[in-house]
Amino acid sequence: MNMSAEGNFEDILQRYEQYISKQEKGYFDVEELEQIADYYLWKGRTKDSSKAIDLGLKIHPGSAALLTKRAKIYTAMGQYDKALQLLNQRPDGNDIETSLLKGEILILLNRYTESDRLFTSILQDNTIEIDSLCLDIAYLYLTSQAFDRSLKYLHKGILFNPKNIDILFELAFCYEQTAQYEKCIETHNRIIDLRPYSGETWFNLGQVYFMLHNYEKAIEAYDYASIINENDSGAFLQKAHAFFQSERYEEAIDSYRNYAAMTEYKSAVFVYIGECYEKLEQFDNALHSYQESLSFDETNIEALTGIVICYLEKEAYRKSVNYALKALEFSPDSSELWVYIAEAYLNLDEAENAIAAYKSALDINPEQEDTLIALANIHLELKEYNLSLEYYLKAFELDQEAENIHLLLAANYFKLNQLDTSLLFLEDAVKKDPNASSLFFDICPEAEKQFEQFIKPNKP
Repeated sequence: MNMSAEGNFEDILQRYEQYISKQEKGYFDVEELEQIADYYLWKGRTKDSSKAIDLGLKIHPGSAALLTKRAKIYTAMGQYDKALQLLNQRPDGNDIETSLLKGEILILLNRYTESDRLFTSILQDNTIEIDSLCLDIAYLYLTSQAFDRSLKYLHKGILFNPKNIDILFELAFCYEQTAQYEKCIETHNRIIDLRPYSGETWFNLGQVYFMLHNYEKAIEAYDYASIINENDSGAFLQKAHAFFQSERYEEAIDSYRNYAAMTEYKSAVFVYIGECYEKLEQFDNALHSYQESLSFDETNIEALTGIVICYLEKEAYRKSVNYALKALEFSPDSSELWVYIAEAYLNLDEAENAIAAYKSALDINPEQEDTLIALANIHLELKEYNLSLEYYLKAFELDQEAENIHLLLAANYFKLNQLDTSLLFLEDAVKKDPNASSLFFDICPEAEKQFEQFIKPNKP
């Protein structure tokens, strides 16, 4: 709408609002009342839009345009049956706009057979642009996520005009939504053939390759997107993610830094960079990146957790505990942080503190078999065999395939002098891993004489 048109509409709207407040008399033609109704509908003021149509039908009874607007308002209000009934009462309701509205309502009522029949009939009109009409119909089905039906009309449209870019974009979208990824890639390439400098298409193509874990192709597509539009921050970010997934961490860092220069959300980016340095086992650089992240957002849990992990790796266990406790101030429901605290205390030979930390983790999330096993291991080492068995059994109940769980239960039952049960679990452990017997006899060397007739130690 140009400036003069906008100014003209403001005058119409002001006149109308003064009229309905009974401050002024006036007359409005059909087009003016349509504009007013559309304005209120756009603002989400359906009642006001409805009032404008009511006035219009008093001044211009039987106006086809206003009746269609009334049906649109009913549709916006979810009164689909009323809208359809009104449109069906129109003797001249065979124009394209009205037919499309009827079709939309039938779709919203899940009456797809009738909507298809209606659309097929209006597509028989040779005076219309078939591809544009097919696209309009496809949009209606897309709104209801009826992707297969949308594809039907997009196919018709692209057959009529193979160079319709808008249809190709929607085709690619529908193929993606219906997991037809090869066709999606093919369609993106058709768009690129027509518009090789479409950065949006190259980016979308990269997204499909990324989803398929074809990171090399994704990187190539993101590269083209960023060359076409050097300000496309999303392309740099996604390219960095693709480098990370390809374990090309140094290249990922470079791309993340490019993205960091283009975005205000820098805290998250420096977490990504820190994770790359972790993968490279450059823990000092990782720490620096996480600290940089905190300089933008001191509450960033991912950055704080990264610092906790790095200090664990650097064997700076006290620092790891301190940062984990700080992180818990911002994320008190994180069982993961309590597990890291427990690991640090274990390395500091503070078994009681480790037990308390593991219990805190389990209070938050009881279904952690690894944590249950770790806690049981401490009690086993402390010769608190009843307690260790309790935790091993809880872990076994959660996951009977947990690593070494049969072996550990065998050892625990042996320590409790329940030899038959111990032997049963040991036999299961050996079936899964021939080396299990050697590990068992390392834990329970005194068992070798008692069990050697049943299970020979698998020694090198």
